[in-house]
Amino acid sequence: MNILKPDSPVMDFLRTVTNLVIVNILFIICSIPVITFGAAYSAKYYVAMKVIRGEGTGVFIPFFKAFKRNFKQATAVWIIMLVAIFLIIFDWRWITYNGWSNTEFVYKFFVIFFSFAVLLMSMAIFPTIARYDMKTSELFKAAFIFIIIKFIPLVLITLLIVASFIACLWYAQWFPLVYVFTSTTITYFLSIVFIKQFDKLEKAQAEKLKALQDSVEYDPETDAVGNISLAGSKKEISKLEKEMEGSEPKAAEKSKNKLVNYIKTEKEKLKDLTGKQKAVYFMQYYVPPIVLVILFAGAIGWYGHDVYKSKMRVLGGGVINGAPSEEGRKYATDGFLAWGGYDKARWASLIDSEDLNFKSDLEYEEKYLEVAFRATLATGTYDYLIMREDAVYNYSTPDNFQDLSALINMDNFEEGDFYYYVATEEEKEKRSKGVSINDLFGAGNKKDLDKPVPLALKLTDEIEEKLGLNTKYDYYIAFAYSFSASGDANYQKFVEYLFGKC
Repeated sequence: MNILKPDSPVMDFLRTVTNLVIVNILFIICSIPVITFGAAYSAKYYVAMKVIRGEGTGVFIPFFKAFKRNFKQATAVWIIMLVAIFLIIFDWRWITYNGWSNTEFVYKFFVIFFSFAVLLMSMAIFPTIARYDMKTSELFKAAFIFIIIKFIPLVLITLLIVASFIACLWYAQWFPLVYVFTSTTITYFLSIVFIKQFDKLEKAQAEKLKALQDSVEYDPETDAVGNISLAGSKKEISKLEKEMEGSEPKAAEKSKNKLVNYIKTEKEKLKDLTGKQKAVYFMQYYVPPIVLVILFAGAIGWYGHDVYKSKMRVLGGGVINGAPSEEGRKYATDGFLAWGGYDKARWASLIDSEDLNFKSDLEYEEKYLEVAFRATLATGTYDYLIMREDAVYNYSTPDNFQDLSALINMDNFEEGDFYYYVATEEEKEKRSKGVSINDLFGAGNKKDLDKPVPLALKLTDEIEEKLGLNTKYDYYIAFAYSFSASGDANYQKFVEYLFGKC
């Protein structure tokens, strides 16, 4: 049971992790108004550095004290940084609109350099505000010097931030879980970088900084009483441990059951403590592992539920430029599952075009939407898409959908029932130099583009009526590349369900 002692490395680690998680949650909540981001960011690192140092007895009260104390200066700095961020966004939108290849190299280099410099400055200046009392102009100078001294660690942390951003986007369904893990990791490493550098400065200016700390530090005793938190002072808990020495149960009273002995020992330790001491001891000793166990169990349960739901999903479809009726939606989901003999745990979905708007008249937005569309298919969000005739040309390419000749018996349908993709010379050259989803899954090869490729199958009027679509238009169905062993078999079943043949 030694690992459960309050001053053990395990408990110290649990307290640190738990408090960093709480600090990041407070930061997100206090950043919601946007204008308060600077104050929240500085307060976050003020508390995070104290938690890692093992100083202080609180999280909530120190956070809001730092938030209030640095609000004016942090907000003023944040407004300056916000202006720079808006300029960066404007520059990148202009580059995207103008085209990367059509933009001067000097301009692109300047925008990249400026973007990187603003990011590093944002990382450095707010923790500096949290630690030191300086004029705003001096803060920027100090942050700039800090960036130069710690350039490599900050670049590595920047890469970690980019990786965390990608992870949050890629695993959007688990965003809270991914954010908690990545933000806590980034906060820890960045705080370590600041602590090491600040320690060097504080050794050189010990007397000056001691006077400064005495003027801005909160009273640990007040915080211990007013804010029973999870951070906990190592000194406070060590003091409690010393007071509890000699309170072990007598040997005669001990049981052979270790758990029973442990409970008796804890009761003896708490017996002579005051109410406030018991509260501090409980919050620092028991709450961190309980909180982490709950979070861990919740994450495992959430992840397991998603995996189970994903495994139980048969087909997920969407409709572009059309809205199926409720009866039509049931026809494509519940009706198909009942017809196919799938058990009750299996499920299917059909989403209409309100969530599938991937086209724009603006060229730079069009590129982003194209990436988003590819992502929905690559991550398995949609197994098939039903497209109105005016959307088929825009979406049906070999990079997005399967060659139907490899999926169904073409002889069972008329040639006019298919939409054929015909590649231009420019597209052939482009694909010959890149790797597509088609190539990754081995569902075809580059020479397939030398002939028309059937990618979409036209729905009959009868099917359109069952789906509740407007029969004035022609609709086509196309299938994404399958990510599961039974994927193609499910596609073939669905075609047979719709058309009565496959």
